[in-house]
Amino acid sequence: MKIWELKASLDERFETLQLVNFDQAYEKYFKERFHSITPLADVWEDVNVFTLEDGEPSDCPIFWGHSATLVFSDRAFNELQKFLKDKVEGLPLIHPQKEYYAIHVMNAIDAIDYQHAVIRQLSTGLKVGFERYAFIPEKVKNEHVFRIWLDDRIGLMVFVSDEFKEAVESKGLVGFQFTEVWNSKKLVF
Repeated sequence: MKIWELKASLDERFETLQLVNFDQAYEKYFKERFHSITPLADVWEDVNVFTLEDGEPSDCPIFWGHSATLVFSDRAFNELQKFLKDKVEGLPLIHPQKEYYAIHVMNAIDAIDYQHAVIRQLSTGLKVGFERYAFIPEKVKNEHVFRIWLDDRIGLMVFVSDEFKEAVESKGLVGFQFTEVWNSKKLVF
């Protein structure tokens, strides 16, 4: 079993998106709210975006409005629905030509094996991330899209399963970047 960190590809050949009213929309929707797992659908209103840099169409374009927020094309959102259902909110973004969704991952699991993970810490002792991930296999089994807890905080990084990655690839979706962060068959202690 492998766990992958999911991001939008930085490949310059793909289009990128930006918020039309950056200051207002960022403050209202992205600055703090995407850090939580509280549903946003009830407070979500029209959030307008535009193509900042033209390029090839992407099913997961870079979103400069909040770089930690994934954006999926309508096609990707629908094709991956079996993995997303009840785990994420697809919040519509208003674009002049295409349909996109801001992906708010609400599935946060306490799955870190703190005995084997290597934690990045500030000199103050504050834990800020990971040098090396280690997961509890039973807790990530059958979890296809999730965020993780680091002590009492939920990280912004999105993690996905092998099955999710394989679905993206088999359906020909483009613009996704997967970085392997953990492999249960290559445990390093």
